[in-house]
Amino acid sequence: MMQIAGAIRSLRSGEGLRGQLMRGGVGSVAVKIASTLLNVLMAIVLARLLGVEGFGVYSFVFAVVTIMAIPAQMGLPNLVVRETAKAQADGRWDVMKGLWRWASLLALAISLTLIVAGVLAAWVFSERFSPTQLAVFYWGLALVPLIALGNLRGAALRGLRHVVRGQLPEFVLRPAVFIVLVLTAHLGMVGRTLTASNAMMLHAAASLVAFAIGAAMLMRARPAELITERRETTCWRPWLASTLPLAMVEGMHIINQNIGILALGVFANAEHVGLFRVSLQGATMVTIGLTAINLVVGPHFARFHARQDTERLQMLTTLSARAALAIAVLITLVFILFGREILRVLFGSEFEPAYPALIIVSLAQLANAYTGSVGSLLIMSGNERSVIAGLIKSASLNIISMPILIHLWGVNGAALSMSIAIIYLNANFIFSASKKLKITIGPLGKRTRHLSERE
Repeated sequence: MMQIAGAIRSLRSGEGLRGQLMRGGVGSVAVKIASTLLNVLMAIVLARLLGVEGFGVYSFVFAVVTIMAIPAQMGLPNLVVRETAKAQADGRWDVMKGLWRWASLLALAISLTLIVAGVLAAWVFSERFSPTQLAVFYWGLALVPLIALGNLRGAALRGLRHVVRGQLPEFVLRPAVFIVLVLTAHLGMVGRTLTASNAMMLHAAASLVAFAIGAAMLMRARPAELITERRETTCWRPWLASTLPLAMVEGMHIINQNIGILALGVFANAEHVGLFRVSLQGATMVTIGLTAINLVVGPHFARFHARQDTERLQMLTTLSARAALAIAVLITLVFILFGREILRVLFGSEFEPAYPALIIVSLAQLANAYTGSVGSLLIMSGNERSVIAGLIKSASLNIISMPILIHLWGVNGAALSMSIAIIYLNANFIFSASKKLKITIGPLGKRTRHLSERE
């Protein structure tokens, strides 16, 4: 009881490193869970209002825009977090000022270049798309700089140790404002229905609102020394070199998540895209526990590995896998037993055919939860090259198998291809972690004693 009371006091007071870590950890978990639930709610609202085809068009364009935003960010958010924290610790306010300006200008320049390239590509291939699809795409292009700059702003806040505030605008405010705008527009459209281009326009507006709020948060959070600092120091060469591996990890993750939607948009039709997007959105609930756990265990993985404390590293790996798997099993069983009813009630009867794909991807995510936080473990132990290699292999397998399986089984084929890639990726991570760290991955690892608070 005394330990619990002490934890609560640390969480409330925020004094010292322990209080900051606890508040940031609990807040990050809350933000991530809220973000996942809001994204599911957003998918429900859009699916209900746009129908299968409209939701498919919207989902396809959003996947294209999300992938376009990869080079616009170039791994810059993680770099900004690291270098901002380092500059603050060293009192190098001139470096922090130069970093923020350099990263923002670089992201903005790349974003504008991508927008111009996107407009030219749309003009060249305009005959292949309807006016509605082109309108959705043009509004989607507005999201590229907003996503890139919004993530940089959040990274700057996190680097200043405002962990929760750094995540709120993009992960909570943007989907929440978007849902409110969509519902308001729907109620105000008397005699008209919401279109996919309307939805994308409102998404751009919500992103602009979230960015403005986040910018105001950053202005208030700036250290006084940064405001009075007049010099700017830019170390662009080492910064640019550091972004490449970070961009590789982020880029491969995003490609793996969106390749199915893109492939269905190219080789099938908008209805298939809509069904597949719903199945993916539902399956994210299976790993909601794993996602939250990853945010908490990462720093502890790094500390135990730095101390070469294999015993505690093993215990934490096992405990995190057991917790993630318990939540994943429960949600997967709910989907297997009541998935059709859930799809029909939440999304509408026209989305009920997404049930087989939902189960296929959910089972793959169940396997993902079984391995626990193995990806985070590899990164925090300095084995990011193994992560990059696994992601490249997994993405390549997904890209090769996706068109073939879509041709054979449509939406279910896309789900199967993605599931194979997920399972292969985790098998690759298990092999790398077992070989490099000499520990057992998954819920069956050994637990010789309990982790105490001092550890």
